[in-house]
Amino acid sequence: MTKLTNNGLSRRTVLKSGAAMAGAAALMGLGTRGAFAAEEIRIIMSGGSWGEWVDQTFATPYTDATGIQFSWRYALSQEPLVMAQQSRPQWDLMQSGQMRAGQLGAMGLYNKLTEENLPGVANIHPSFKYDYLVGKCHTPYGLCVNTKQITRPITSWNDLWDPEFKGRVAFPDWGWNGDEVFYALNQVFGGTSEDINPGIEKLKALFVENGAIVANNVEHTRQLLESGEIWLLPYFDGRTAQAAAAGVPVEFVIPEEGGLSWIFNFASIANRPEADTARGLAFLDTTLDAEKQIEFAKLTGYPPTNMEAMANLPPELAHLELSETSLELLGKLQSQLDPMVLFAYRDEYAERWRKEVLGA
Repeated sequence: MTKLTNNGLSRRTVLKSGAAMAGAAALMGLGTRGAFAAEEIRIIMSGGSWGEWVDQTFATPYTDATGIQFSWRYALSQEPLVMAQQSRPQWDLMQSGQMRAGQLGAMGLYNKLTEENLPGVANIHPSFKYDYLVGKCHTPYGLCVNTKQITRPITSWNDLWDPEFKGRVAFPDWGWNGDEVFYALNQVFGGTSEDINPGIEKLKALFVENGAIVANNVEHTRQLLESGEIWLLPYFDGRTAQAAAAGVPVEFVIPEEGGLSWIFNFASIANRPEADTARGLAFLDTTLDAEKQIEFAKLTGYPPTNMEAMANLPPELAHLELSETSLELLGKLQSQLDPMVLFAYRDEYAERWRKEVLGA
């Protein structure tokens, strides 16, 4: 898996493009600092089952060991809030994928993570270390296939457009992870970070001609799979395995053009008081521990990133072992994206998705 690079547009351009979002978000959280306790770590992340697993594996044991409490803000796409609070940030850590961490890091909103401030980095596989984010797991992403309804081999993203599956395909919501999946597929069909016309035309056909629907989140997708309403969609390996374990006839396929993989973990928000930053980093370092990552893998079904954990998976997690070839294939599409260009045109691209693809 290749690292994203921060090239393309200047930091000034990106800051300008995000100003409107930041202004609106400024009204969302400023002035709440007094509500926080003194000895706590303040985290923004998604909730649901993911939040429960993070709490169970990392947060609750950390509180038991140190007495330090946690304050949570459960929400997705909170980058505008971090931008709005850049002069007076109120949160220590925020869940992120590697692309968004690189975008905000380049703007000076996240602390760079090194072996000096995060010792556990030394034990993480190079594929999962970025300047502003270090993975506690990685989430292989490709196609989830209902093998009872689809009996021919599925090998390509193009299979989503097969008329035989009309009305039985789905695509993730833009605000969930659909934007990054779209950007990846746009490249498959000849687009670039600066030109999304190929992807817009192709995805418009998926919805208009092949009757695709939007999968809102993990819980919604699970319902769609369990009911048999959807037979084929872009999805996570681990979540597909969980559905299969629950009796749904599904399997995971890495498309021949390449898949995706996120390394969800916490980014360290810059400009916090030194003691708060240190407290947050100390907790973040525990997410890189080999034993903790194996515990987390048992809950999530996603592979660890700690090299010791990767080399010593227990028998029940042997299926999470991936070859270097598979790792490279999973990172192939995302590695070609320009995160700064995508951030600069984020609002414009979202609007085109809503109007031209969904017809909203």
